[in-house]
Amino acid sequence: MVRNRRNMSHEVFGLLVWGISRSGCFCPLAFDDFWMLLANSAMEIGTAVFVKGKGRGLVALDNEDGTWNVEFDDDGMEGDFRTEDLQRVEDLVQSWCPAGAHLVPEPWTAKCPEGWTRFVCFSDTHGLHALIPKKHMPAGDVLLHAGDFTNTGELEQIESFNEWLETYPAEHKVVIAGNHDITLHEEYYKGRGAKRFHPHKSYDCTKAKALLKGCIYLEDASKEVRGYQVYGSPWQPEFCDWAFNLPRGEELRRCWGAIPEDTDILLVHGPPAGHVDRTSRDTRVGCEDLLAAIQDRRVSVVVTGHLHESYGTSADEVTLFVNASTCTSEYNPTRPPIVFDLPPPRELQEATTRAASQRRAARAD
Repeated sequence: MVRNRRNMSHEVFGLLVWGISRSGCFCPLAFDDFWMLLANSAMEIGTAVFVKGKGRGLVALDNEDGTWNVEFDDDGMEGDFRTEDLQRVEDLVQSWCPAGAHLVPEPWTAKCPEGWTRFVCFSDTHGLHALIPKKHMPAGDVLLHAGDFTNTGELEQIESFNEWLETYPAEHKVVIAGNHDITLHEEYYKGRGAKRFHPHKSYDCTKAKALLKGCIYLEDASKEVRGYQVYGSPWQPEFCDWAFNLPRGEELRRCWGAIPEDTDILLVHGPPAGHVDRTSRDTRVGCEDLLAAIQDRRVSVVVTGHLHESYGTSADEVTLFVNASTCTSEYNPTRPPIVFDLPPPRELQEATTRAASQRRAARAD
């Protein structure tokens, strides 16, 4: 059992750590350099850690010989590891992302580095986009919305959302649907969604997607945006018989198997297992098969929503995970967007490929 475990949140905002090169210029620290820099960060019982090549867990015991006993999340496994093989999750997210992704803190006044691209992330606005505070609408190059932009797929809300998108200060807007956007899932809506949610006046769901004129709408599809490959999918594990639900197991594995190998940014409604996927009951409900698909690829950033309680960010050795839920658990659209900058596409892809290779090597040891 873990002793003196503290209730620590790992979904926190962060900044990229910079070093000074021999030429005197600022540059992002390499993976191994950064890991060693923070290896001696304060470690104590109850600290949430990431173990190189193993995954996330909690420090359960100081063995007083330079090693720590770590209990891994969810599966009940444990092991003893050297300090240099441990990274505090809080440090990992606050200070570093392996492919150079730079989380930009509110109020987002920091300038985007020359040649980089700024992404502004929203999700789960639930038809309340007009109530988002103006101070929570920073300009960016690309707006990403991870679904649930309506309450229950009302066409009036889709039209209003499109108008909001068209006026948003970003060159590109990329959107997927979520389980609440039921009129965009035609089979579900005609089969049972209309009767359940709109028994007195159903909508012509064939018009829903056509109303999204001011954005790139992705549904199990990719689009190159400013040189980055963005793949979007609305599916998530079965949840109270909503739209875009699939049973865990083979059907979801087939769904995630369609994610292209060259995906840089993955836009999905529900989170993967172990990252920004905690419920109000402090249980994890993310999709294990989605996580496996991500770890089989070199995905730099995953942007999700769905679980309002898990708003925030997380990271592993390769990928930045974002839960951008705008609405709170009480459906108030008061959470600020999550903003990050990415280096030029080729630089990002090379860095992510290196990080993914290092992860594979660590797991093979």
